[in-house]
Amino acid sequence: MRNPKLLLFAGVLAICATVVIWRWISGWGLVTIHAEKAPLSKVVKSIERQGGVRIVTNADPATPVTLSLDRAPVFEAIDTLAIRVDGDARLAFIAAPDKKQIADVLAAFTTGANPGGWNVLSAGFGGGGGGGMMSSSETVIDPRQIEWKMSDVPDRNLQTILNQGAQKTGALFATPKDWNPLIGKLPAAEKAGKMAAAAVSAAKGRLEEIVLLTIRPPRPEGERNAGEGGGPGRWESQLTVLSPARGNRGNPEWMAERAQAQIALLPPAERQEAQTQFDEMRKFWEAVRNLPEEERRARMEELMSRPEIQEKMEERMAQRDSKRTPEQREQRMKRYIERKNQMKNAPAKS
Repeated sequence: MRNPKLLLFAGVLAICATVVIWRWISGWGLVTIHAEKAPLSKVVKSIERQGGVRIVTNADPATPVTLSLDRAPVFEAIDTLAIRVDGDARLAFIAAPDKKQIADVLAAFTTGANPGGWNVLSAGFGGGGGGGMMSSSETVIDPRQIEWKMSDVPDRNLQTILNQGAQKTGALFATPKDWNPLIGKLPAAEKAGKMAAAAVSAAKGRLEEIVLLTIRPPRPEGERNAGEGGGPGRWESQLTVLSPARGNRGNPEWMAERAQAQIALLPPAERQEAQTQFDEMRKFWEAVRNLPEEERRARMEELMSRPEIQEKMEERMAQRDSKRTPEQREQRMKRYIERKNQMKNAPAKS
């Protein structure tokens, strides 16, 4: 005859084990971290371990980071970390014929070297909540979950396919310039990583999925960005080996697909507002697409000056500002005042 006390004890143990396992499983991909001026390398390793990602950065690993998060989604944690170190974070797929080429280009990125020879495909930033639009959403979506619906293209080489992926997912893709094999049949639709893996596998190459945390060098004091008046003091940020090429306007329909895929990943409570904003912006761009450049610019300036648009932009800025430390906010305001004074005191154009 079985001992009732032993059976009861075994039952309690089973319940406790179930609770522990459930808590462990439910916490997969969530990040809890409490760091006070900890080295960036330590914070990165903690996020990698908890979130199941690989983060590659060109920042000094000893950079002090203060960050406090409890059970945050991994890309929320990465977004906050990027803001804390004044950087940009992107999901990136690095593809090459062999692992050594991938390792070499990532090593060049981390050390600041730029040997060239790589084609970097990107549709610009905007991988965050709200489909990359002017949204009041606080949600940072996981770009790995974006669905990539394959569109047929006449030239089915690898770089053409990956350029489509960049525009449809918002991820960054990089390949050696001299490697561009033809690609056969691919899935009709898959999540970003699986489709990228299928394309690179069809090219008989290797693929590395990473998060690229890029730190731009600080602007020298008293110098301006290109476009802020030109002339003496003109300054441009140094490009890394994995910096996207500038001036790619992209395919409007593919970028619209990306926005819709991002909206689909938002919480239901935020989805309708984001969809309404997207529909309004798309209608606007269709109305001005064929106008002369000067008239299109005037219409855009008029749109951006509307109170409701200004309010949404201020909301987004405030949301990002809330992720900064008090010291960062103070320095940001100081730089803003300095730029305003420089513009005010700049000599008038003749």
